[in-house]
Amino acid sequence: MSESQGLLAHQQNQSADYGSVIPDEKVAQEDGQGDTEMRSTLPLIHKIGFGIGHVYNDLAAGVWFSYTLLFMHSVISLPGPAAGALVMWGQVMDAVATPIVGHLSDKYGSKRQWHIFGSALVFISFPAIFAVCPMCNPSQQIWEIVYFTIVILVFQTAWAIVQISHLAMIPEMSRTQKDRSDLTALRYSGAVMSNLIVYGITWAVLQGRSTDTTTIGPGDAFRFRDLALIITLIGVSMSVLFHFSLAVASYDHRRQQIIPGGQRRSAERVATENDRLLGSDNSSEDVSVTVIGGRFRRDFLKNPLLYQNALLYVFARLFMTTALIYIPLWIDERSAAMAAEGLSTDKSVDHIAIVPLVSFVASFVASLLLKSLNRFISHQVAYLFGSVVGIGGCVLVGLVSPSAALSILLAVAVLFGIGSSITMISSLCITADMVGDNTDLGGFIYSAVTFADKLITGVAVLAIEAMKCKLTRECPEYYKRVLSYACGGAACLGIVTLISLQITRLCCRRYRRVPTLAQIQSPGHTNVEVEVGNRRNRTK
Repeated sequence: MSESQGLLAHQQNQSADYGSVIPDEKVAQEDGQGDTEMRSTLPLIHKIGFGIGHVYNDLAAGVWFSYTLLFMHSVISLPGPAAGALVMWGQVMDAVATPIVGHLSDKYGSKRQWHIFGSALVFISFPAIFAVCPMCNPSQQIWEIVYFTIVILVFQTAWAIVQISHLAMIPEMSRTQKDRSDLTALRYSGAVMSNLIVYGITWAVLQGRSTDTTTIGPGDAFRFRDLALIITLIGVSMSVLFHFSLAVASYDHRRQQIIPGGQRRSAERVATENDRLLGSDNSSEDVSVTVIGGRFRRDFLKNPLLYQNALLYVFARLFMTTALIYIPLWIDERSAAMAAEGLSTDKSVDHIAIVPLVSFVASFVASLLLKSLNRFISHQVAYLFGSVVGIGGCVLVGLVSPSAALSILLAVAVLFGIGSSITMISSLCITADMVGDNTDLGGFIYSAVTFADKLITGVAVLAIEAMKCKLTRECPEYYKRVLSYACGGAACLGIVTLISLQITRLCCRRYRRVPTLAQIQSPGHTNVEVEVGNRRNRTK
């Protein structure tokens, strides 16, 4: 659910009306380019077919983030450091594989072939993550760790292949800006539905457990296996329908029309464009910047705003991902504490599905409202508000007792959902504003930021698991403190970074815009040629 939570609202507002479908020939003949860009060349059914092409990935990601650590801790009894290391290597593999897959998919084969290949690998590897190692000796846990390491690395590579190939199909299928907006919006709509399905299936699978067991344990191994198999069945079905829709939509024909014209773009560039669609407002000016030589990029790397914006995004992602991973573990820990105090735990295991579901719904609703609120408040103010809400959730977690009512848990879920959604969207918007018209640097910036996010998140999980007590009774409220301090610390660091960002902007306003021609012609920019043009002026 790596990037979908809370981002849908921006795309929905950009593509609320799917409009009428016009043939490709007519698009080429339109007199007004602006009007043409707002026309659709794809029927709605074809767009929906495209939107389900990433559902398997979204379903698998929802389970991966929310329940992998719970499965490793409680079902197969892996030590905390080992479980944390497995999650970290998965995150790092995803970060490393993404640019490599983007490069290879541009050079070899079609995006459709890459999507089929990646989906097949996900089909093989994802269910294996939630299966007990068939040939491992329980007394030698090292082989179990080796097994899960291989499976997770294959899964994360496959996930990256499907993600990049699906994103890269957008420019191959689209003819206009509206096509691209609609396809991206439906892609994230599929992500929202996928997460709702994951939590709904988890709740159903956990039904029927014996009331004698108060927490998740080895006896629930078959339930996680069933969860993975049901997710796989749904995901494979959606992938088959997706490729059938590509055939009906004449994808190969549309792709061949794009490639000869030199309009084929790299997968990393496509990912960047869609991230910007999700986060940036439409600009009244169209500025074209052509950079020859590396001096301009080196100068841009000296800009402190680049690193401050990156930290804003990283802390927002760290808050969201840490909450996503550790809320189920906190609920399970709370159930054990309730049992130790002799309290009723009949429905406590169900909360493992209910609380994350409520958090996700809250984040989705917050993302829908944020688009309207951005008319009245800046992205910086929105980020500050989201951080404060998130800190409120962390404080509430620290005050919650094991006997707290379900309504208190749901309040925690709502605060975490709202806080993570608002900070994530606002950080993307702030980053997109910084990139602005420097599209040649956009891919580099987003690649660096997302790599740092996945690496830091993985290291954070490893550190949290390494510091855990070997015996649960020695720290019965460990995951409660993780949510309070780790998530709260990430939110506080986000606020500190935001303040420093504003101070830097006040002190260094010259970094806010692309250098003018006069600046480019100065001695410090002699090796750079930049053409800045306003399309509106050129068309007059």
